[in-house]
Amino acid sequence: MKISVRKLVLTISAAGLGLFAFAAVAGTASGTLAVSATVNTNCTVNSPTMTFTAIDPTANANSTGTATLSVTCTKGTTLVDIKLGPGGHQIVSGSRQVNSGANNMAYALYTDSGHTTLWGDSTTTGIGAKLSSGFSAFSSVATPQTFTVYGQILAAAEDVPAGTYTDSVAVTVDF
Repeated sequence: MKISVRKLVLTISAAGLGLFAFAAVAGTASGTLAVSATVNTNCTVNSPTMTFTAIDPTANANSTGTATLSVTCTKGTTLVDIKLGPGGHQIVSGSRQVNSGANNMAYALYTDSGHTTLWGDSTTTGIGAKLSSGFSAFSSVATPQTFTVYGQILAAAEDVPAGTYTDSVAVTVDF
């Protein structure tokens, strides 16, 4: 049987490396790696713009608008309430106001399309109570819950100069 020197050197080298690797392991120990992740309870609110229908002060007609709030929370979270603040131009009597320069128009926000239940924050006089019922636990962050806000400007408040009237209302979600 003829073995080449090259094969012999490779065989001896491989065997030597195996012995070296075997000799380097003096024993075995094992342990456990603990793994942990914390999921926080959190919610986010998408607050769109409410745009009222075009106002013609000579028509003696109320102007209405809607906006849909979209709330997304951690799975299993149940909302406690949704509050709509007084806005940036509230007057002493409690009415929210849209504003254009020195001019204001009173408006109100409601939980229903019939404009019968005011939606506010339960602390500011005249704007209504917070929404605190009708909530269910979130089934997934991929499935937001939506809430429609109904707005109304009474015809009596529309006797103002032409212009664009705006306000900004804080939306607070308690969970």
